[in-house]
Amino acid sequence: MSETDNAAAAAGTERPSATAEIGLDPGHLSRLQITSLAVTSFVPAVGMATAPFLFFGAGGFNAWPAALLAMVATVCVGKAIITFARRYVGSGSLYSYIGEVFGPWARYAVGASLLLGFITQVAGTGSLVGIYFGSFLTTLGLENGYSPGLQMLILAVTLTTAALIALRGLDTSVRVAVTLTLVSVPLMILVTGASATRTGLDLAQQFDFGSLTVSGTFQGMASGIAFLVAFESCTALAAETRDPKRNVPLAVMSTPVLLGLLYVVVTFLQVPGLAEAEDVLSAGASPVAALNAVAGMPSWIGGATDLVLAIATFAAVVGFTNYGSRYLVTLGVDGFLPARVTDVDRRRHTPAFAIVSLSVLGFLTMGAMVSYAGDFLTSYNTIAVVIVYCWVLPYVLIGVGAILVIAREKSFEPLTFISSFIAIGSMSWLFINGLIHPPGAPIDVMSRLVPFAIAVCTAAFAVSGRRATPRDDEHAAEMERPH
Repeated sequence: MSETDNAAAAAGTERPSATAEIGLDPGHLSRLQITSLAVTSFVPAVGMATAPFLFFGAGGFNAWPAALLAMVATVCVGKAIITFARRYVGSGSLYSYIGEVFGPWARYAVGASLLLGFITQVAGTGSLVGIYFGSFLTTLGLENGYSPGLQMLILAVTLTTAALIALRGLDTSVRVAVTLTLVSVPLMILVTGASATRTGLDLAQQFDFGSLTVSGTFQGMASGIAFLVAFESCTALAAETRDPKRNVPLAVMSTPVLLGLLYVVVTFLQVPGLAEAEDVLSAGASPVAALNAVAGMPSWIGGATDLVLAIATFAAVVGFTNYGSRYLVTLGVDGFLPARVTDVDRRRHTPAFAIVSLSVLGFLTMGAMVSYAGDFLTSYNTIAVVIVYCWVLPYVLIGVGAILVIAREKSFEPLTFISSFIAIGSMSWLFINGLIHPPGAPIDVMSRLVPFAIAVCTAAFAVSGRRATPRDDEHAAEMERPH
């Protein structure tokens, strides 16, 4: 970055926006809109149905410390991220921020990680819609609800519909995501409340620290972090947000704080019910169906909940289609992807080619995973691990970067310093834990395959970067435009 760029940023000089030049709509989203999309993209109802079960599976009655640690870890990652979000504006998520501190190598590596991450995130989230819908079909008596053919058909319809909504613009995407969340959360509140009323909270066991194990707690924490990974993806919409240096940090922190706290609370409420329903869970019932049985509620509510969760998960697909497509545009502007990916619909201000490309890549990725793993449920579990691994390197580097930023500015920010160290440690452990305690095949291979894929993609970006070195200064200038 040149001294002229630094001086301009310090003075708050307005610059023409590259985002506006390619046809996107700078300053369009309000604080409420970007925050709403950030939270609803992580489907609170699905988290309420799944996160406590993961914590319970790792720690038993002592599940809540793992939930709390997962919240603290993601909040610390968020604190490191907003260190950049308060200073810079960009449309490339963590890729845009990392170039402000490290050299080109870090941008290549983070760019590669997030490219693979957004593709697999769209594929995995879209597949989760099919899994919940398949569970609903199973309750209706359809025996092949999880068959690869049917699931791939549901995925195709899901990704196509999400792309059509994203093509209509951010306003439509926000309305759809918020509506689906408002429809789905009350049902999970009903099931959770009914279970807690029936079983009580059993605080004596939940606060029995004598049975607390370090390994179980950290395994549960890893599960919780995995459920919130990519929470900062809304930063990809910074250039299309009003007053981004204030509104984007709020949107970023809203997900780990609000949902992290929500998952701690529902874990307290659900753990006694999950413990009572262990036999039902062992028989293959979903956590929601098990809690429903414990609460003595009609069995049809369990099936209805699966359907509602399938619909709610669609909100996440819409959100990540928007985030990922903006990220592809940034890579296109920087010369790492074909220029065609920057094509924007002039009337709706949406990156049409990027949206379609991301949806197609997501579908093909899941198809390849099904061919590799053999069945759809195993394929989803495998790609979920891939998503987590794709975000480990960006989170570790953003933590290191935040420390370097405050050191460079000689500012006294002890909270940022401590939070960044916690973020670095927790995310490093997320990957190391997978090496020390590898899951079963074929998921165990991912701890080697994902770093290899990132390395190959990084090398490709490095070659492209040498051909487009003038873009580095343009990218840095774009990052510091106040929009």
